[in-house]
Amino acid sequence: MKNEFEDIMSKRTDAELLQIINSAPGDYQPLALEAANVEFQKRNLSNEQISLAKEEIEQKIEINIARSNEPLGVAPKIFASLFPGLLMIMFAGTYKADGYDRKAKEMVRWTIYGVFFYVMFAFLIFIIANF
Repeated sequence: MKNEFEDIMSKRTDAELLQIINSAPGDYQPLALEAANVEFQKRNLSNEQISLAKEEIEQKIEINIARSNEPLGVAPKIFASLFPGLLMIMFAGTYKADGYDRKAKEMVRWTIYGVFFYVMFAFLIFIIANF
């Protein structure tokens, strides 16, 4: 019986296969892991090719870490605080989905600051109007 993941794994790069094989238990289905192992063995990679694949994985990890820690710019902060609302929270979700964790957190924070500002502003207007 043919493993349904064989075709998928044959299209993966060496680095992707290595990453799948070395993934945490439970990250992939057992049949997918088996197909990745079979494909990796079929390729019969040299030590140099394996080293290059490991370097590629490390570079991707570094890029993801850098992306995750990238701060939100000044303009989006101002925009989120002046126009707080659901749209800004949706933008934060988009940042989060793209791996920009810090940007997402900061977008939510500045949206909350904007809501707080408008609530306090309305409260001050209310107080002034009643004196």
